[in-house]
Amino acid sequence: MRNGVYMFNIAVDIFAIAISIIGITAAIIASRINNLVKRYFITIFIMDLLFVLSNFGGLLMRGKPGPEIRIGLYIANFGEFMFSALLAYVTSTYLFDISIYDKERRDLLKVMINALALFHFLMLVISQFTGLYYTINESNFYVRSYWYPLSYLTSIITLMIDVVILLEERNRLSHKQIVAFWVYLVVPLVAIIVQMFSYGLNFVVMATVVAGFAMFVLIMTDQIERNFQSQLENAKAKSTLLLGQISPHFIFNSLMSIQDLCYSDPQLAVKSIGYFAGYLRHNIDDMSTNEMVPFERELDFIKEYIKLEKTDPDRDFEVEYLLEYMDFMVPTLTLQPIVENAINYGALTCVEQKGKIIISSRKTDKEIIINVWNNAEGMASKTSGQKKDRSVALENIRSRLSYYCKGRIVTDIGENESNVTVYIPLEEGGRE
Repeated sequence: MRNGVYMFNIAVDIFAIAISIIGITAAIIASRINNLVKRYFITIFIMDLLFVLSNFGGLLMRGKPGPEIRIGLYIANFGEFMFSALLAYVTSTYLFDISIYDKERRDLLKVMINALALFHFLMLVISQFTGLYYTINESNFYVRSYWYPLSYLTSIITLMIDVVILLEERNRLSHKQIVAFWVYLVVPLVAIIVQMFSYGLNFVVMATVVAGFAMFVLIMTDQIERNFQSQLENAKAKSTLLLGQISPHFIFNSLMSIQDLCYSDPQLAVKSIGYFAGYLRHNIDDMSTNEMVPFERELDFIKEYIKLEKTDPDRDFEVEYLLEYMDFMVPTLTLQPIVENAINYGALTCVEQKGKIIISSRKTDKEIIINVWNNAEGMASKTSGQKKDRSVALENIRSRLSYYCKGRIVTDIGENESNVTVYIPLEEGGRE
């Protein structure tokens, strides 16, 4: 019977070692979990591995003669007791980090957990010399002492704190996170209670490693679902933003202009349909492209847009390009709204003189500078609705530049002319 229990425990340890190594590898290579989760599970599985290796070493040395075996048994038992407590400590820290938003309360709880971990460590050191928790007899066998149950006290207190936090902060956690923590808290706790009143089978080793891996699977699934949902929301937001660039009024006016050209100038109407198709294609294509695109691509789209604007004979303006540098990247659909504002709220307001916009680009030692200048005659662009539209468009551009390339936008909008300048750090937009 004794030999059967020994072989069972050896098999459990080998299985637990394999699970821990698989867990470490999976946590390291996992690409869809955030850094906090990754660090936590790498730490947990390393602690699991050290815990099991300590237990495994103790099993292999137990009952073998020699003073060096005796020392080895004390070291193995110290590691087993220490790493099992550290598992509870690490889990508590992770739970506090993801569920408690009050920093003062979170820090106070961490101080309590640190104090419990320190107390456990000191009691283990004392036990090595006094036999408080266990002794190693003359035959080099592990023997529990009267105060052995005290060795689980700090772990049980830590788990009880976790239970309270889990109940109080459950609304801040997802369903899978709640289930994962309950599995990891309850299963080892039951095993600890059973282990205190029985001796032989390694209930705690088996329960800790299996519960840890089950928690990992649940948290991983939760992270994947969160990432997928986030991608859906980002895609929806991106589609909304890009579709918002296609003004319904602009589409209606373009189609009406093309309709008129079908009667007055069929050849120009055919060209205009091509411009319009190119304009729509660029918008639709950018719903599935990267957020940073070559400046040449953005410039081609601007030119398509300008050609389409010019199909209406009443919308007469000049465009000049002063492009000293073009080999860089920009967030998609960043410049077209600027040019659109320059035309509609600037160049097309001119009556006494012909409207004009100038698009320029250059590179300095630190950044790429794109400027859109336009003349204007002031009052026509001063309605509250136009001011709001222009402001919203510029704010969207400002946010996109900051997020995607750490860029910035500077506006100088006057009565008779306007300058809108985009700055992109060279290391973010350059392709050299």
